[in-house]
Amino acid sequence: MTKFEVLVPLAEGGKEVVVREEGPNWFCALESALSGLGMADSMKNVICDVKEDGAIHVTDTASGRKFLVRELDLTKNIQKIKEEPKKEEPKVTRKDEMLADLFTDVMDAWDLPEKDIPGFFLDLALKYIPSESGSFAKSDLSSTDMEFVACRGPKGDDVCGIKIKVGQGLVGFSAKHSCYIAVGDVHKDPRFFKEISEKIGYETTSIACAPVRSMESSITFGVLELINKKNSYRYNEDDLEFLRFIAEKMAELFHSKWTESNNNLED
Repeated sequence: MTKFEVLVPLAEGGKEVVVREEGPNWFCALESALSGLGMADSMKNVICDVKEDGAIHVTDTASGRKFLVRELDLTKNIQKIKEEPKKEEPKVTRKDEMLADLFTDVMDAWDLPEKDIPGFFLDLALKYIPSESGSFAKSDLSSTDMEFVACRGPKGDDVCGIKIKVGQGLVGFSAKHSCYIAVGDVHKDPRFFKEISEKIGYETTSIACAPVRSMESSITFGVLELINKKNSYRYNEDDLEFLRFIAEKMAELFHSKWTESNNNLED
């Protein structure tokens, strides 16, 4: 077990708490520290950025809080997170207009047969969040299996048909915990399931995941995944906002089809 120090900024008064935890990796240490402080919900929607010096910066997109995790043998003290000069990233222009366009595009999905829904929404995600690759892993509602049923990118054909378990990898983690994830360097994230990338011979660097979960039925129908954002080393909060919207609309449609199917069975 490795010892970690976790810097946790509190909501009130701007105070900070340093917690020492042991765990198999930094994510488990952070999760344990936040749970002990009654802040487990802060792990729902996070952006993780592993720095070259080994420090892990984790941003809770809902509250804006920034957590810092370091191995104890890397540092004796955790200093206050300083605002680093932000690299100028291309700003999303006409964001409101783009969301309006996305809303219009989503409406075209309602007349699609169920088998075409995954590919339609995956293509939408890639249109609004340009990425090298993407996939949709569909949940088997009768088991803990998930299968990649819609895949895009240079190795898309090789990925389709691969099955994983809920909780396995970043996709499985997103499904299990119903959380949105953006990771800038997956190789420094213990949740990354590298076996698939190694099997198909594809280099994965950044990943964004969104659970397709119905608010009405609390069913997670699957997970949308984008890989290797174009023209940037990581996915940002705007990307997650677009991906969240697409996943929510996809879940609404799946729920409608699921309800319709159940009603037909009852008849």
